[in-house]
Amino acid sequence: MKKFLSAFLYVVVVVLGMVPLSSCEDKPPPTPPTDSVDNATSAQKAFDLLVLGKQFYMKKGIDSSGNDLTASYADQIYVLEKQTYTNGPAKVIIGTDTYTGTWQSNDDYSKLELKVEGRPDFQFFSIPWRITTKTYTGLSMVPQDAINAGSKSMQLEKK
Repeated sequence: MKKFLSAFLYVVVVVLGMVPLSSCEDKPPPTPPTDSVDNATSAQKAFDLLVLGKQFYMKKGIDSSGNDLTASYADQIYVLEKQTYTNGPAKVIIGTDTYTGTWQSNDDYSKLELKVEGRPDFQFFSIPWRITTKTYTGLSMVPQDAINAGSKSMQLEKK
């Protein structure tokens, strides 16, 4: 019995010695892809879920003199698409026409800059904005440059 046990242990040791041990290899941990959901902050996930790719309309638009411009933008749909969590393409859809531009935000989504060209009325919203209120259904903003902003503000609501 001792010979059998010794022979068995010998075979086990030889077999184990032939099997590479993956735990002994030095492999760096896998790097998560940039802007993947796995390494996104809760603010990024919320912005992605609630804003990116969603259709918005202008619920309220007030110019710097306090004039209500909402009716002038009633037929416009705004969509921010994702390139990264802090920038990407922007679209303004008016009927069958689509105008493209860009959007950019800071990491905590307190600022949003829109740049869309193609019509003179786009100048109203194609500026850097400071987001004052974020809800599940919309965004309220005032210009970042508060010195010359007057009463200017914009509220976007999900369609």
